[in-house]
This record gives sequence, structure tokens and C-alpha cells, in this order.
Amino acid sequence: RKKNAAGLAIVTAMAINVTLTGFFRKDVEAYPEPFYDFSMFTGGCWGVFKYFCLPPCSKNCLTTFKNFTKQTQKDVQVLDAREKQKQEGLSNSEFFQKYGFVLLQHKTKMTAEDWFKSSHAPSPAGKRLIAGQNTPVGAIYSKEVEPLLRELMPVEEVFLPSNALRRGPNGPNPFYGLGIHQDFGLYPEDMETSFMSSENSYEDWMRRLQTSGGYSIINFWRPILPMEGPVKDTPLALCDPNTVQLDDVVRNTTMGFVKGGQKSLMVKFSTEQKWYYYPEMTKDEVLVFRQFHFDRTVAAPYQLRTVFHTAFKHPKAKENKAEPRCSSEYRVGVWLKHV
Repeated sequence: RKKNAAGLAIVTAMAINVTLTGFFRKDVEAYPEPFYDFSMFTGGCWGVFKYFCLPPCSKNCLTTFKNFTKQTQKDVQVLDAREKQKQEGLSNSEFFQKYGFVLLQHKTKMTAEDWFKSSHAPSPAGKRLIAGQNTPVGAIYSKEVEPLLRELMPVEEVFLPSNALRRGPNGPNPFYGLGIHQDFGLYPEDMETSFMSSENSYEDWMRRLQTSGGYSIINFWRPILPMEGPVKDTPLALCDPNTVQLDDVVRNTTMGFVKGGQKSLMVKFSTEQKWYYYPEMTKDEVLVFRQFHFDRTVAAPYQLRTVFHTAFKHPKAKENKAEPRCSSEYRVGVWLKHV
């Protein structure tokens, strides 16, 4: 880092070459739809036993490991998103609408203990996130992020869950998402088990979808306490959705996080894709990006509007003795206004 005339730290442009994992292989047929069961990570000791031993290596286990062979890794240049956002000269809202992600300056009142109280370990029997619970995220953070969201997009109603996903040491989710993915599906029919809204059923959600302006799921991703310094170890890489061809998107079923499984997305590598990251994100910044988007006025198939992403090991992490990352992912459901 350098310092400006006021003595404040500034981050210089930092494009880096890294190896990203989890691309779906170009030479492999994507049909039938790939299936992955991660309950060995989320189901506790009993989940591990069932996964590997009933019978020796269950059907889900065999299918998952077979489908892992359909993935590959690629050396990719990850560009400096700070510099990109600065060079574009757009408002935060305009940049977000164009690229599906944007970095905002935002200080939160949440403490390290607040994040712990508002997070829980993933489970194969996990239920949809709900609102209205007495948690710090529900009482504090949800009220902080809603105004940010309304400045970025035309909002009719926001569904603000009471929990967030905390990642990092000494917590219920010590693992980082080291593999390219998009957590939700491509079309409304993919959202049966993962829609986020006040509607009580998927059928009610679909009915409302037919009369609304549209629906999005937005992720607020940020470093959090007790982490002290900026993120230097496992930052988040983001793929510009404008550079992804729909033919390279692979729908799949993922088990282990939501009861009944959920639809999510993978992507095949292309040299046309552009990847970005925000170097040295701090606790006073929040990265906002789209994870599901449906515009009722646009017929399918349509241009991808959501953001493939992955954590990655920064090549200078060991050299810089980087602090382990603590971060929060807070996903909200958004009903869009007619425009």
C-alpha cells in the first residue's frame, strides 16, 4: 500500500495471475445434469458415515466423485476491480447495473460476537432463511444494508433474513468457497428450494413473480471482526457476466446445504471471460453482487446477469504472512419495481 497526501492508505493497481479451480471441462457432456453431494462436509459424523459407508461409498458419493473428474483448473489473470470501478467513472448504481457487482464504503456496528450469534453451521436438512428472528443481523445489519440496496436498484420489497454466513477460523463455517460457482439457478423453476421471500411456498412465490417487475438475490460480502487487517489471503474473484456465454453455463444439483438440494451453476472456461478482485478489502467496505436475477420483461434464454465467483489463494499470502480471512455473506431477496 501507498499513502496519499492526507496520510491515508491507498491500494495501487494489482492484477495477478492465479490458478482458479472448478471450471467444468469443455470436452465433457453436461447432460445428464451434474449432481454433487457435499453432505460429508455438512452432515457431521453421521453424515460422513452414511456418505462413505452405507454401502461402502454411497451412490451419491460415487456420482459426486465421478462428476469431480469433469472439472478442471485454469491459469487466469485476475484484474484489479478497484481500478476498473475507478476508470469507468460511473455511479455505484450504474456500475452495479452494468457488471452485477460493486464495492461500497460502509462501516458496520456489528461486533465479532454479533457475527458469531447470527451464523450457524450448514446442514443437509437446512431450511430456507427466515426473517424476524431476534439476532444481531436481524436487529442491526439488515437495517444497515437495506438503504444501500435501495440506492443500487429499483426495489419494491426486500426480504432481510436474520442470519448471515460467517466464514473463517474458530467459527461454524471454517471453509472457504475454493471453487468457481454460482449458488443459485438460472431460471425461476430452479428456485423451488432456495427462493428467499416472505411467501410461504414456492407456488406463492411463482404466482407473485408473474405480476412483479422481477426478482433478485443479492449478496453483501465483507471482511469482519475479529479480523484486523485487509484481506490478503483468500480474496474473492468475480467473473464479469457480460463476458460469459450462456452456452458455457452448466446447471447442476447441489446437495448438503438445503433440504432436498438446490439448483446451482457451474461454468466452462473461455479466454473471453474477464475475472476481477478487489485487492485488500477492509472491514469498512462491502462487496455487493447478484446471485439470482429474473426480469419478467426479458424472455429466456437471456444474457447472464449473475456473478460466478470463487475464493482463491493469493500468490503472495505466505510471503506477506497474511492473516486468515474472516468474512460474512449476507444474502437478501429483492422484489423489483416495474420500470
